[in-house]
Order: sequence, then C-alpha cells, then structure tokens
Amino acid sequence: MSQFIMITCQYGTERFLKQEILDRYHDLRTAFSRPGFVTFKTLSDWDIGRVGKIRSIFARYKGLALGRLTSDDINYAVAYVWDLAVDLRVDRIHAFPRDWGVPGAGDFEPHIDQNCIEIQNRLFHACPYRKKLGAGAEHALCPAERKEIVLDVVSVSPSDWYIGYHIAHDWRSCLPGGIVNLQRPIDSVSRAYLKFEEGLRWSGLPVHVGSRWLDIGTAPGGASQALLARGAKVIGVDPAGISPVLLQNPNFRYLRGRFNQLKRGHFRKISWIITDMNVAPNYTLDVLEDFVTQNDTSILGLLFTLKLVKWSLLADINIYMQRIKSWGYSHIAFAQMQFNRQEIMVAVQK
Repeated sequence: MSQFIMITCQYGTERFLKQEILDRYHDLRTAFSRPGFVTFKTLSDWDIGRVGKIRSIFARYKGLALGRLTSDDINYAVAYVWDLAVDLRVDRIHAFPRDWGVPGAGDFEPHIDQNCIEIQNRLFHACPYRKKLGAGAEHALCPAERKEIVLDVVSVSPSDWYIGYHIAHDWRSCLPGGIVNLQRPIDSVSRAYLKFEEGLRWSGLPVHVGSRWLDIGTAPGGASQALLARGAKVIGVDPAGISPVLLQNPNFRYLRGRFNQLKRGHFRKISWIITDMNVAPNYTLDVLEDFVTQNDTSILGLLFTLKLVKWSLLADINIYMQRIKSWGYSHIAFAQMQFNRQEIMVAVQK
C-alpha cells in the first residue's frame, strides 16, 4: 500500500489531468506537481492493481510512490533507492524523465534521455538479485513483459528523483515511463508520422500488408507514411498538394479535392480510415459520420485526431463518445499520445 500515486502526462496538461482524476476518484487529493508530473495523496487503500486501472485521457505513466530523493551523489542515490525497495521484489527497472517541454516545440520530443539511461544502468548493476530480473532487464529501453512488477525512477530534475512501482498490464504500461522509443525517419514529411505510428501501436488496429485505408486530409502525408511503411494500400484525399515521396509509392493513390465532393465509388474497397484534419472536433465527426453510416460502406475501424482548438472542448468528450457509438462501433478509446499536441487520438473498431 502507499500514500501517494505518481502520474506523468504531457507538459502543460497537468490541470486537465488533475480535474479528470479528481472527478472520477473521490478518494484522491492533489499533492506535489511539476509540469508533466503530478502526484495524488490517497484517502483509502490503493494497490498497484487498482492504480493500473485508473482511467485517464492524459495519464501516460501511473504508479505507486515509494519515496523521493534529492541528491547530486549518484552512488548514494542508487543505494537509497534499493533501501526504499528492500521489501519489494521487482522484475525490471525503468528510469525516465518528465517532459521538459511541449512536443514538437523547438527540438523537443518526449524520450528517455542519457541521464535516465545511466540511472537505470547503475540501478541494474546494484540490484541485490540482478540475475533474477526479467529477460533483457539490463537494457534501459527494454519494455517489461505483462504482469511484471517494475521499479520506477522518475527524474523530475537531474538530481530530484521520485521512486515508485507499477505492474505492467497493457501496451503503454510495459514501456519505460509509457514513452515510445520512436524517432522521426529522415524521409518523413511531417510530425504526423510520429503521432500516427504511436497511435497505431497504442490502438492495436490491424495494419496488414494489402489492407486498404483512406486518409482524409492527408497533406502533406505523414499519417499515410506510417501506413505505407507497414505495407498498407492508401488512398489520400486533400485539396492541398502531396509530397512527392508519397506519390512515388505504388501503394499510394492521391485524389485531389475535398472529400465530400468526390464520388463514393473511389472508396468502395476501403475498410479502414485515418484522418488528421486541422478543424474543430464536430467538423471531423461530421465528415466521418456522413461516410461510415452509409449503407454502401463497411468500415471496420478508424484512427483519428480531434483538435482541441479550445481546451474547453474537453467538456464535450462524453458527447463525442456517444456520437461515435451511434455509428455502430463498440470499441472506442480516447488518449493523448506523447507526440500529440493540443489534440487527442481516437481509436474506433467494430
């Protein structure tokens, strides 16, 4: 049991995370926080199983706190961590930073930095039962296996660590800090590649070789690139121009124009939709609803962003959810990806 829960989120979304958590869990109170890192004091007993089930659009990592350490002496710090965890038998060690900035601002993208790699390495070699840790535990970026207990070190600053633990139970919680180890390819045409590559991994939507996708508002083509790299066939629709990188791919077909003005016959074989339109949420939902609810379409799933042009639109999340359910889809998930900015990702599947 623990008195505090630690949660990381995107830099700048702390107030929305706090409100979301407090509205759902009345036995929690906010405690220490920094941009990208929030702690909650518990008013009742919480175990790691319950922490793992916390529902949140903004939470990236969730764990129970063991303690806090402020020191510039890494040898002392490593010994202190294992003193804190003396009664906790773990399978793996993850060290990760809070976000230091907004994704895509300047050169910043969320990642495990060299300082945290060094922390993990020191902790691994100092572990009193090192040989009994999980396979690959010596590697700082190695994901946990499901059901493993993970010792977590959150670097709030290079000399300020929060120590906790969690149980790996889904895709995100297996990753160190819930952070995808993903870099933008040299030939990617936009950051959309990063957020949709992450979104495809998070959602588990099947992108098979030859699967047929429609990308609405595709320009300049980053989302389509993530699909094409997996062998999918993509029709991209946009009134703006497309990067020549996509036009040279034989699995990509470009239709120039507005989606609602094109003949539906172009899309008869489409089974999946991806879209990243820079418009208000209801406009995106209008476009998708008009297409997927037609009798001559059979769309198995969708992956799309909802742009929060005003943060106040978060109040309408449940309305968006009910609207999507009315289209006949039973599996719907909302989350903010680490590479999203003022937007959320939505995954929908029958």
